[in-house]
Amino acid sequence: MWILKFKPVDCKNCYKCVRNCPVKAIRVKDHQAQIMEDACILCEKCTIVCPQHAKEEINDIPSLKRMIADGRKLIASVDPAYLAKYGPGSFPSLRQALIQLGFYDAREAAEGTCLVKNQYEKMLEEGKRDVMITSTCPSVVRLIRSKYPELTEYLLPVLSTMQAHAKYLREENRDGIPVYISPCISPVAELREKINYSAYVVSFDELDTWLKENQIEVPDCPEPEEIRLSRMRAVNGGLTYMLRKNPEYSYLSVDGVENCMKVLDELKEGKIHKCFLELNACEGGCIGGPSFQNTRFRRVQGELDVRRASAVDWLHPDPCADFKISKDISLEREFIDKTVEERYPTEEELQEILDKMGKTSQSKELNCGACGYNTCREKAVAIFQNKAEVSMCIPYMREREASYANKIINSMPGMLVTVNTELKVIQLNKAAMDLFDIRRKKSIIGQPVSKLMDDYAFVNMLSYGKNFTQDQIFVEEYKVYLDRVLTYDKNNGLIICIMKNVTKEIVQKQEVQRTRIMAAKMADKLADEQLRIVHQIAELLGETAADTKVAVENLKETILAEQKEPEKEKPEVWL
Repeated sequence: MWILKFKPVDCKNCYKCVRNCPVKAIRVKDHQAQIMEDACILCEKCTIVCPQHAKEEINDIPSLKRMIADGRKLIASVDPAYLAKYGPGSFPSLRQALIQLGFYDAREAAEGTCLVKNQYEKMLEEGKRDVMITSTCPSVVRLIRSKYPELTEYLLPVLSTMQAHAKYLREENRDGIPVYISPCISPVAELREKINYSAYVVSFDELDTWLKENQIEVPDCPEPEEIRLSRMRAVNGGLTYMLRKNPEYSYLSVDGVENCMKVLDELKEGKIHKCFLELNACEGGCIGGPSFQNTRFRRVQGELDVRRASAVDWLHPDPCADFKISKDISLEREFIDKTVEERYPTEEELQEILDKMGKTSQSKELNCGACGYNTCREKAVAIFQNKAEVSMCIPYMREREASYANKIINSMPGMLVTVNTELKVIQLNKAAMDLFDIRRKKSIIGQPVSKLMDDYAFVNMLSYGKNFTQDQIFVEEYKVYLDRVLTYDKNNGLIICIMKNVTKEIVQKQEVQRTRIMAAKMADKLADEQLRIVHQIAELLGETAADTKVAVENLKETILAEQKEPEKEKPEVWL
């Protein structure tokens, strides 16, 4: 298993991990972010910013618990960043807490820094190297070996603080098993190196969880520890600060991966000489590591605490106020390039990918960065390298979805008009444009809906907050009858009006009505004629015409009576 990875979660297409990864070591496949082992420098930025909290990493604590149960001698090597986390004077309390957990002993890893510092001073004094880059930060070492292999020769071939202290502890106690307590997980990568002296790495976060499980607290200590210069390594520039300088060299301290990469880019130009570079992947140094980024950490206070525990006079460090280590142990280290070979597309291949992303012209290359890459071309290269997917381009996908939605809307047999809360038209489908004889859509967009039809129902919906209403109107200008269904989308401030042209049905009903009226008039005329004839016959026969009149009136009513229409059904919604 790789040291750091994402748990399978429901990625929300935010691409924050891609955007924040300084070396673009994130692959997105099937909408799932994956960390590429070879390219990752273990800065942990991706998991810190992940809104799904998908971080998953190697956890050595179960193994440590088993070793403690077996009676093994675990010796904690505590990074000097503990001063910023637990406060000045906290090491005695922290050591006691670790012993309560089952550790045999606990020591300050700054002892290892003291050894490394001495080795750096020797190399500076010799002055044989042109450019020197510190090798204390594992993330920086991984960055140079994978992204800047041509600069590997500038890395000082000296063990890191963790490895130097682990080797020192093993020589002191052959049965001891060093466990590094770290503000980040990058030292875990060193456990996989060919030459390795440490055994396990536990982050401050993991240690806090372990202590909490056992209800152990690290109480504040009112008395600070004795001054030890090597603790300054915990802050950016601390290592440079504590060194005995060679005046032939310039000294520069840089923190943050992006800033380190800018320095390395300049270094590749070959114009920098006789320079000592202290590079730290985390801003502020180790006190700005992932274990601190996940909490509400006060960096200024933390740096002040480290400085106070490291030197009395910040302007003039006292080299004698440091750990007394008499052993002279070899700290030699060898670096092997771990270049990440990547293929790059030709201009034709690149353009083909850009076309698939909808970037058919330079004006469409928005370079918005929503996908996590700085430019559309950089993203296209990532697609070529199987790191990214076309669907990661949010403007393109929105355009595509809008186009698809418009196709559906325009294929509707019913007419659709959408207005905003100011009763201005913002959308019409093709059927509505044809009905209202709108040759160009832009001519009505943004205009009052009253220019198309009666807006009383719209006003009524807004006035009374109705969600739904339906009516029938006659549009005089176009001589059409429309059945309308109006829906108010309050969240988006839209009124959606769907209409059906019912002119044909209305005209047919009117025609039937006219036919009935004509039939009724003819019946009246017939009745009058028949009544006149009856009177004449009645006079001739001497009979009354009353019964005949009643019969004729009944006949008239029968003719005029309309066939009872069935109960009106509610208008349908036409999509």
